[in-house]
Amino acid sequence: MRFFWALLLAGDALAISFSFFFSYFLRERIIPEFFNSLRIAHLEPLSTYIPLLLIFILLWIAVGWEEELYEHRGFWEELKGIWTTDIVSGFLTLSIAYIGKKEFMLSRVMLLTTVFLTAVAVPALRFILKKILFSLGIGLRPVAIVGREKEARDLAMELQREWYAGYRVKKVYEDTDRIERKIREDGIREVFILSSCFAPSTLRSLVLRLEGMASINIIPEVHKISLAYGKLKNIGIYMTLSPYHKLYKKENLLIKRAMDLLLSSLLLLFLSPLLLAIAIAIKLDSKGPIIYRQRRLGMGERPFYIFKFRSMRADADRVLQRLLRKNPELREEWEKYKKLKNDPRVTRVGRFLRKWSLDELPQLFNVLKGEMSLVGPRPYLPKERGDMGGYRKIIFRVKPGITGLWQIRGRNTLPFEVRLALDEFYVRNWSLWLDFVILVKTAKAVLEREGAY
Repeated sequence: MRFFWALLLAGDALAISFSFFFSYFLRERIIPEFFNSLRIAHLEPLSTYIPLLLIFILLWIAVGWEEELYEHRGFWEELKGIWTTDIVSGFLTLSIAYIGKKEFMLSRVMLLTTVFLTAVAVPALRFILKKILFSLGIGLRPVAIVGREKEARDLAMELQREWYAGYRVKKVYEDTDRIERKIREDGIREVFILSSCFAPSTLRSLVLRLEGMASINIIPEVHKISLAYGKLKNIGIYMTLSPYHKLYKKENLLIKRAMDLLLSSLLLLFLSPLLLAIAIAIKLDSKGPIIYRQRRLGMGERPFYIFKFRSMRADADRVLQRLLRKNPELREEWEKYKKLKNDPRVTRVGRFLRKWSLDELPQLFNVLKGEMSLVGPRPYLPKERGDMGGYRKIIFRVKPGITGLWQIRGRNTLPFEVRLALDEFYVRNWSLWLDFVILVKTAKAVLEREGAY
């Protein structure tokens, strides 16, 4: 395992060095050529800047160690740590270079370019290295799950989904008798304990028995309420965890609204030729309006009309009722997913639009109107309100989104109950970083046409 982390550390140093040397080349050779009229001064020889590179790499390792970059983590969590490390290391290097600028012949453009390129080069090289090393069995951390089989299977699937973290589930222990010997014989380095599977006294005893033998991760029962953020407090010898909903704060809602306005305006400006082409194609393909308006529930359960490019026949609702009456299998599929995979109501152009999720683009106007957000829970139908159960109170505290967690984790293949749980998780755990991750993963899901129909 030390060999694996040494390779990653060397990879980080290599990516930083590449960014540094390429930045020097840009500043010394390319920029003066393009802006020769400004008489940009040439830099000192490259050797003059080598101390800056060494300082940057050393600071990167120190800050990265503090940010836990050399531990097993998922891709997006690690990317956040990489960017934090990059910005902090770059700022500290810039400060040191400024103080000693006579020795280092400071070029701020070059250093800032290095920081920008490093933010791309390091995660890209790490991704490639992990793909190769994990495929060779290098760096995979053998772990065990302690708990009932059903809960353990769900956790194992999640660990498998997050392959980038490098966990390999080797064993599941339902029976904790002689578990110490089993862990030693199976070569387990880390365990995940599902606390919901054990009585408090049994859990406490289990942790004491395993401490020192393997790294311990306790999955608290609180995960069932989708709580990833909370305030920890100590009251005497007791620890309390208070739910903390970021999207309930007005300042966070204002930040989210500002980002929605900026991004949706830019997208509409950029995509306007595509929107016009789609409108013409719909009009030529079938009778009916270009835009389909459907009543949905927004923030506070207030009804509004969602905009979509029409992808179905004009008499789609009447056709659906007739289909569900005559075909029990289709009725069962509709009740489970609220969708039909091979829906006969969809037009030729509509099928193409749905495959690439282009039918959703007019919802950018809903975002501008303040009825929706770019990222959020799915906009639910009024008739679905009765099926939402306890999730209803949480989900309707925020605006619905064009995209969200359920769209990047299976889309139409997910049962209705799972979609509700994912929307609840989003509301409880919102952050600008989570929105960024969802938007990037949405683009990936659309290109791969994952669960689209």
